[in-house]
Amino acid sequence: MRISAILLALAAIPSHAMATDAQTSGNVDGPFDIGGRTIHLSCQGRGKPVVVVDAGMGTAPAEDPGWQRIAQQVASTTTVCLYDRAGLGASMKAPPGPRTSGDAANDLHAALSAAHVPGPYLLVGHSIGGLHAQVFASRYPADTAGLVLVSSTHPDQTRQWLALLPPPAANEEKAVTDTRTFLTSMANDPTKNEEMLDFAASAKQAKELHSLGAKPVVVATHSPRFRMVPGLSEPVAIKLEDATQRMQKEFLSLSTDGHQNIAATAGHGLPHEDPAFVVDNILQAVALVRKQP
Repeated sequence: MRISAILLALAAIPSHAMATDAQTSGNVDGPFDIGGRTIHLSCQGRGKPVVVVDAGMGTAPAEDPGWQRIAQQVASTTTVCLYDRAGLGASMKAPPGPRTSGDAANDLHAALSAAHVPGPYLLVGHSIGGLHAQVFASRYPADTAGLVLVSSTHPDQTRQWLALLPPPAANEEKAVTDTRTFLTSMANDPTKNEEMLDFAASAKQAKELHSLGAKPVVVATHSPRFRMVPGLSEPVAIKLEDATQRMQKEFLSLSTDGHQNIAATAGHGLPHEDPAFVVDNILQAVALVRKQP
């Protein structure tokens, strides 16, 4: 759905709903204390629902030009907040040790409360941020208006990819060996990623989200042409991507109001490769939330 179609959808929303939106202003920027450390939120725009962005691994969206441009476009329709996780951007580091999606979700909830940004929130999660968003929705259902999952990590992603790789062999291609080693280490060793994220524990937390009921879920999926692991032989790469596309479709089961849009050519880095596609998906979700009773 392109922006022109979104605007038509917004135009169909009753005027009393839009009047409620005007009561929410999102001109907020700064560190907010969540109990001995601070988290950076940057919000702009006016209206409801409040869109909250949680980005991919190692990305601080409040400082990221790509996400900043996306936020500027969304802000013309509603309030939008960019959330820097602990240790990223202007957010203080968390205590030493592994982190989980639950920690990221709890930090976000505390920061929004400290900043007096009212919910419920339309959570936009890219990549690992999507896993965190699923956990937020599970833990704070009353504060969740819906989800936009942008090429999101799936709780079963690592397990399914490992199962699809051929059995270890002495003469296997190096890319297969490297992929197996990478996925195994990421699944079992938080020290192997820059945010010390415990993937196994986070995936278990995300599986606690069973349904959002009728709250909208918009799934923004990268192109099937994308190869998540460069260098793999095409037969193996296609198997992994087919599984990824199936998992993306599974997100639709989280809501009776689920919608999927698939990018024509852009890969996993959708916010930077096709920001207009991301904006369209966010605005589609905004329109769907505003149509809720």
